[in-house]
Amino acid sequence: MTSDGGRWGDAGRQTVGVCLMKTEEGEATVAYLSERAPQLRIQDRGAFYLVEGEGEIRIGMPEVSEYLGRDLPVHTFLVTMSSYYGRVHLDEDAFVVSAAMDQLENRDAS
Repeated sequence: MTSDGGRWGDAGRQTVGVCLMKTEEGEATVAYLSERAPQLRIQDRGAFYLVEGEGEIRIGMPEVSEYLGRDLPVHTFLVTMSSYYGRVHLDEDAFVVSAAMDQLENRDAS
């Protein structure tokens, strides 16, 4: 609520984020995102990286693997990711954190 008793907005909060440990995998992910997703905000927080964006962050495992120089399976990536905020889903080859509320949108379509 705002100070005048109103709502923050109809759309809700759209900011999503991922915290990545400073590992080889985390460094490769940050390099990939810095180059391929310049709209994201990436902060070096000493022991970890904070990656934030509006609406969605999509991290393609094949692309990060290229930066890493070896295959990066999603289960190994998940160990590097220490936390997130947003709604997570895994595509065939990507980790995605999104502000979309698909479960509610699908229910409304019925």
